[in-house]
Amino acid sequence: MAILPLAACARMLGIHPKTLHHWLKEANLPLAAHPTDARIKCVMEEYLLEVARRHGRPLADLPCAPGLSGCSAPSLREERAKPLPSNQTESDHPGASMPATSPPQADLIQQLSFLETKMVILQEQLAQLALALLQERERSVEHRIAVLEALIQPLVGEQMLPDPQEQGARQEPAGVLQRGHRPLAVEQRARSRMPALIEYGAQGAYVIISSQEGELQLVPDSAEWFAWLASISSFRFVGKQGRFTAYRDTKHGHPTRSWRAYRTIHQHNYKHSLGVTEQLTIIQLEQVAALLQAHVDAL
Repeated sequence: MAILPLAACARMLGIHPKTLHHWLKEANLPLAAHPTDARIKCVMEEYLLEVARRHGRPLADLPCAPGLSGCSAPSLREERAKPLPSNQTESDHPGASMPATSPPQADLIQQLSFLETKMVILQEQLAQLALALLQERERSVEHRIAVLEALIQPLVGEQMLPDPQEQGARQEPAGVLQRGHRPLAVEQRARSRMPALIEYGAQGAYVIISSQEGELQLVPDSAEWFAWLASISSFRFVGKQGRFTAYRDTKHGHPTRSWRAYRTIHQHNYKHSLGVTEQLTIIQLEQVAALLQAHVDAL
């Protein structure tokens, strides 16, 4: 019985040599050794016919090579070294018969895979940069708002203070109207709703201004000071440490002796207890103003 090289048998079946080796192993058909070169694996003719029958592969006419006696070793090496056609190469997976990818196409696929991986990495880096930019922009906007509030606050306090010259010009003896000018009822109600102002002035002293009576000559922490606080329901405080608006707590619709300070910062209301009227000293007001200012500094 003739024997043929494994590579030649694979070409005759139109499959990859590794696939033929797997089929032989699956059918328990051993390979045969070449009579002159042990490095060349061969297949007996009857084994080749059996494999072709099992897998329904068309088989070309077998060459007349009884025992490979008419074939020389160099010609067999050339036969083994001859590459299979590109449309007959198969993958290493057992039983697979898909054509292998040509080297140029394999390089293109590898380059495409590398570009896709790099694109994913660049997209992740771009998303991280966008998030960092958004966070930095938010911090910048909040800082600018805090700076603007700090700049506007003194201007607002100055606008609420009456001009000393105008105040002196407008002060007239009690019971005498200002040259026929009488405030309208709407203006009187608006003034009555404006809370009093306690502000630390540039001269290093606290100024107390009433919306109806003007500047009040009160000494902080004095008996007149506490008596005046007991007569009002709210006031604004602008001190050295911060600012807030104070109002009385109510119970069953009636004001109590307890006071509470609040301040709105970036659309959030912050509140803190001030205590009863007898506890509203300048030190207490400055301490609460500093506590509320800490919320602004923390932003």
